[in-house]
Amino acid sequence: MSKVRTASVALAATTAALLAASPVAHADESGINGSVAVTAAGSGGHVRQVWVKTSSIGPYIAFTGFYRLFGPDYNVTSETRKWGQNSLYYHDVNRDYANGQKHCAEGWRQTDDGSFELIGRPCVENPI
Repeated sequence: MSKVRTASVALAATTAALLAASPVAHADESGINGSVAVTAAGSGGHVRQVWVKTSSIGPYIAFTGFYRLFGPDYNVTSETRKWGQNSLYYHDVNRDYANGQKHCAEGWRQTDDGSFELIGRPCVENPI
């Protein structure tokens, strides 16, 4: 076998070993609806965490109100407070789900009369 071919085989074997040892890339999924953005973080159907924040493209980048996160086996609601553009509300999920399972969020803004109005309800599927 020539030296060039031997080097090529060695390089291919080293590359394959490095790829096999590399951590799995995370494929977070995000969605936006109205003023609300939701992200399901994880990969391969495993969801580590779901979080919600205001969307930079919606009419409300800050609001007083609450968020709700819900999915196949969870339903959590934040406290009512002022949410700024960089404020996150999250829920640790750490579960495996079947393909196509949805993870959703709602943002509810408190109006001047004390009632609440929906400002967005995005959903995403499991990260793959």
